[in-house]
Amino acid sequence: MGRRQAKTKHGAVVLRVRAILAGALVLGLGSSVTLASWTDSDFAGGSFGASVFQTESNVTKPYSAAGAWNTNDVSPGGTLVFAAAAMSPGTVAYAPFAIRTKATSVAGEVVLGVPVVTSSGTGNADLGAALRYRVVRSATCDASSFTGTPTFVVGSDGAKPFTQGQAAGVVNPLAAASATLPGAPTQFCFEVTLPLGANNALQGQTATATWQFTATSSS
Repeated sequence: MGRRQAKTKHGAVVLRVRAILAGALVLGLGSSVTLASWTDSDFAGGSFGASVFQTESNVTKPYSAAGAWNTNDVSPGGTLVFAAAAMSPGTVAYAPFAIRTKATSVAGEVVLGVPVVTSSGTGNADLGAALRYRVVRSATCDASSFTGTPTFVVGSDGAKPFTQGQAAGVVNPLAAASATLPGAPTQFCFEVTLPLGANNALQGQTATATWQFTATSSS
């Protein structure tokens, strides 16, 4: 009996020691989780701003770079100077138009749209319907601008009615401006004709056409 009791006591001691050791292991794991770590951070930031795209136009005749440049962004805009107040069959009239980007503006391109036409008469007396036109990009604006191999915007294959605008595939570039100066101008020349054989009912009639140049930035 004495030996069995002794063995039992010894076993209890072993169990107690194991329990203590097990507790120590748990405590050891807990302490590894709660240890503090050194930290450090890095930051990165960016600043952003929008580009500027603005245009202005000039309708002086003859064209002059020193002429009046205005932001003609509300219809009817600048008035094209045609000598066309008393057209007869076969009369041809010319008018220049120039457009450029304003200082600080990025580059872009401009498209000539279909004109909005108002006529005093109707039917055979509709002068707006009878007129025909062509447009080229040119630094000059007279009959010579349409000879040779000009850059046509409208009418490369013949004069068009006012129901048509810029031909497909045409690109009219607008040069970028600098921080202090406007971009180089893109110049156009309009030719308007009252064709031979025009109806007699057109006598004394009037018409107005308003073209819209839509500019789009390239960036």
